[in-house]
Amino acid sequence: MGKILVTGGAGFIGSHTCLLLLQKGYELVIIDSLINSSYSSIKKIGNIKSTTNEFFADRIKFYEIDMRDYLSIKNVFDIEFQNNNSIDAVIHFAGLKAVGESTLDPLKYWDFNVLSTVNLLKVMVHFNCKTIIFSSSATIYESKDNCLINEDTTLKPINPYGATKATIEQILNDIYKSGSNDWKIANLRYFNPIGAHPSGLLGEDPQGKPNNIFPLILKVASGELNQLRIFGNDWDTFDGTGVRD
Repeated sequence: MGKILVTGGAGFIGSHTCLLLLQKGYELVIIDSLINSSYSSIKKIGNIKSTTNEFFADRIKFYEIDMRDYLSIKNVFDIEFQNNNSIDAVIHFAGLKAVGESTLDPLKYWDFNVLSTVNLLKVMVHFNCKTIIFSSSATIYESKDNCLINEDTTLKPINPYGATKATIEQILNDIYKSGSNDWKIANLRYFNPIGAHPSGLLGEDPQGKPNNIFPLILKVASGELNQLRIFGNDWDTFDGTGVRD
């Protein structure tokens, strides 16, 4: 099996993906700044036993780095290359994801999301690593009432967070069309994921106050928060996709 780099591997989707890859036999290199996540999820992954009764920790390398620093990413690839165990592919989850925050501080999102991705892609080109799965978002689609979304829906993000995701997809598309077309690229566009590993050891546990709805719902259910405030009480505009106050 090959070696896969997972950025944002300590986060909710990233940690579950890492565990699945380990169960499939892959070696992992995980990069995370731990800004919105915790190293505890990496430890939990390592403490889950494989079907051969071995702990997964032996097949994980973790680096706490800020991906806005090009040299930090390059150093990770350098270490693996020098050990004759080059990185074969990348799954890119790292990035900021709060829509409201992106509206209040758009420069922060362009800095963290786009600059980090450009740095990652530059390093991948340098080491001839040309396979990447990018964690995009359904927020890149045009917002329409009573409209089912598919891959052909118009791309028209309405907030800075979605705009950064759409821009990264455009960059990946430009890379794919350049040169010999030997890149393998997939973009994952999802809405609000929710769930936990059957072991109960992994779930979503964001740092600080969460900005997306499902962690808020779960924190109210567990008693960590007193209430979930729902805005909007106009039945005439209610389309069945939300919750009426």
